[in-house]
Amino acid sequence: MSQSNGLVTERYDPKGMRAHAFHLFSCVTLVITGWYMAKQFNMCTIMGASANAWQLIPYESVRFFHVFAALIFIIAVWILIPYNLLTSGHLLSEIFFIQDAIQLKNLVLSLFGKAEYPRFTVVDEKSGHYKNKLHPFVKLMVIPENIAIVLIVISGVIMYDPEFAFWQELVKPAILYAVGYVSPWFNMAPIGFVRTIHQWAMYWFVVELAMHFGFLGMDPRTIKYFKAIFVNGSESMDPYTEIISEPHKEKPAKKARHPVVVLK
Repeated sequence: MSQSNGLVTERYDPKGMRAHAFHLFSCVTLVITGWYMAKQFNMCTIMGASANAWQLIPYESVRFFHVFAALIFIIAVWILIPYNLLTSGHLLSEIFFIQDAIQLKNLVLSLFGKAEYPRFTVVDEKSGHYKNKLHPFVKLMVIPENIAIVLIVISGVIMYDPEFAFWQELVKPAILYAVGYVSPWFNMAPIGFVRTIHQWAMYWFVVELAMHFGFLGMDPRTIKYFKAIFVNGSESMDPYTEIISEPHKEKPAKKARHPVVVLK
């Protein structure tokens, strides 16, 4: 093992950069439009349906942008990012495992001089591929973040109320029936409870984002990471990088199927 020797490698490919850009754009749009709609809805409810509260932008227009951003968000988080990880063959390197727990332990011990500060970025010098590029704490944040996303999407779909017969006749009544067992504990109607879950899950997600950006901001190399993810995709290694030399196992290429009939 050795420290960095000036190696520059690709941290994010164009697909990963686009997915993160869509993720960021949709997150910001959802938070702003969602907060605006919540305030507008609450003020109109208090002052009456005919009140001209928060009419800078019509409610329906904001709702349209909110739903549009939600579609982009779902595509980015549940389709593009997982697809990129699966096709790159590096999905397991971005999931919290025992090695990450050991690194967190060494991190804490290093604060008291009991261990060397661990290098979280590990690159294979021969292939240029990352064996690990995320801080263990960031990997841990993925779990509560995705719980919040699931709650936001499910509650959002219930409030959006798509006009499908299957949804209207079976799915929605079943969900509201189940929610009806819990909502009375909070003196709420089922749909009101769903709206509250949606709003508080959004706050939960915003806290996650703040922790994510705040945690990255503590690293003096923050600008380098932002350039890699939004500008050029590449990263220059530094003394905090662990460079190893070992064979890199790529996914085996699929054998091409020969057609049964070939027309010449």
